Amino acid sequence: MPKLTGTTGGNPVAPDFLATARANLFPPLRNLTLAEAAESLGEGRGDVAEPLLKRFLAKRPNDPDALNLMADVARRAGRLDEAERLLARAVALAPGGTGFRFNYALILRRCDKFVDSLAQLDAILSADPENPLVRERKAAILPLLGRDEETLVLRRELAQEFPEWPDAWLHYGQALRRMGFAEDAIAAWRKALALAPRTVAVYANLADLKTYRFAEPEIAGMEALLADPEIPAPDRARLHFGLGQARGEAMQYARSFEHYARANALLRAQTAFDPGGFMAHRENCEHIFTPEFFRARQGWGCSSRAPIFIVGMPRSGSTLLEQILSSHSMIEGLGELADLDKLVGQKLSETTERPPHEFWISGWFEFRSGLLEEFPRLMERLDANDVRALGRQYAAGARGRQTTSRQFFTDKGLRNFGYTGLIHLMLPAAKIVDVRRHPLDCGWSLFRSHFPGGQPFSERLADIGHHYRNYVGLMRHFEHVLPGRIYRVLYDSLVADPEAELHRLFAYLELPFEDACLCFHENRRAVATISSEQVRTPLYQSGLAQWQPYESWLGPLKAALGPVLDSWSAAPL
Repeated sequence: MPKLTGTTGGNPVAPDFLATARANLFPPLRNLTLAEAAESLGEGRGDVAEPLLKRFLAKRPNDPDALNLMADVARRAGRLDEAERLLARAVALAPGGTGFRFNYALILRRCDKFVDSLAQLDAILSADPENPLVRERKAAILPLLGRDEETLVLRRELAQEFPEWPDAWLHYGQALRRMGFAEDAIAAWRKALALAPRTVAVYANLADLKTYRFAEPEIAGMEALLADPEIPAPDRARLHFGLGQARGEAMQYARSFEHYARANALLRAQTAFDPGGFMAHRENCEHIFTPEFFRARQGWGCSSRAPIFIVGMPRSGSTLLEQILSSHSMIEGLGELADLDKLVGQKLSETTERPPHEFWISGWFEFRSGLLEEFPRLMERLDANDVRALGRQYAAGARGRQTTSRQFFTDKGLRNFGYTGLIHLMLPAAKIVDVRRHPLDCGWSLFRSHFPGGQPFSERLADIGHHYRNYVGLMRHFEHVLPGRIYRVLYDSLVADPEAELHRLFAYLELPFEDACLCFHENRRAVATISSEQVRTPLYQSGLAQWQPYESWLGPLKAALGPVLDSWSAAPL
């Protein structure tokens, strides 16, 4: 049976068989200079490794081991394009070097080149088909390509072949959850917890289900881990989220709120976030996107009708709406795409010396200084050909992600509302659906949710209120300058009378209503967001007004919302 080497902190140490798998990919370095550079990198000393490698490569520019190590230096410094080029050279020079190919696959994944990354992993597996490290990485890539059923098979195989590997059960549970098998996912996570009781990720996954009720031994386990000073802050935050949910289920609302507040405080202490960034972006958009701006550019853009953009705040019902729409025979749900970020970043990098990622709306809603400075200039600089090319590039990229031949697709990248003006410019025939939920329901749900990718604005109640207020203001601006262009769905109305609301929505989409959309909970498509369990059950009223037991602590949220608290659902201007 594979041997585990113990646990440290909140997570299990990698089992010995993974170390063997890694050793098979990366044989020892024989050159002393390269071995010294590798040791420095292992200690986090890129400043020591980089000059060693530069001197070495000046004399031996085609040494694949040196190129591989220099790529690691570039990766650690965030220079992903450079790392990709270096590893491509290493693989070309030494096609049989499985370690170079493995690192190349990892970099391609970081650059969102999922098909290319998978091709590199498959090339390794053709020679070493049982390597668990490579198979694990393949299982992480497949869902990004919409191949969730293959992911589930591979995750099941790894868990069965290595039953004492906690991470195998953890990831198998996550694959089960994506496919809607919640009870089986819980069983898998419990196996992981039995093998490694200090695995915080298990508690976090159980809490993310939202429908899970923690047993007393599990609550005691989380509290015991919190008492351990060695547990790092991110894991402590996840434990507080879990305990906040557990105490809320027991109607111990004061203790519940205290845990949620501590969780968010821990996260905020590690986050550099400017809450004024979104307001500045909204003001930029209000200045740029005027009726005159759009009149002067009428007829620009790509004519594709395929995209349906779902925009709005997180925890607003966007996943539910996507599940409903993807139950239609003509619509495929593509989830949260980052394509607009990349298109804008690439366009801005062409006229500056800054890399594309510096212009992205980071994570979800952190508007970086580069975007704030350059976005207005870009909008004025784009001509008809540029705009048409952007629209075609976006549509083609999204089409390439489809796994069906359905005519339409959804993109629920919620930060896309920051690009609403650009969306209209480059895809004037695409549909934009703004899904909106009561600000206290939405705000409280944000505050009590742990977002794996980070959600800095959700870590303070006042920031949530300001963000919601700016979101409403931005969307009202576009409703004013582009009347009738954006369709608004109110979550509360959808729950109250789904059939009437959906008939109106499909009239806007210019598609026939289908009864299957009312049975969305029977749709077996994979769902990756933290709303995965809610969208697999019929609509229910109990999801409304969950903020009420916590109202006495929500003063900062209410104050920041200001007049929007009462006018959030008002008709467009």
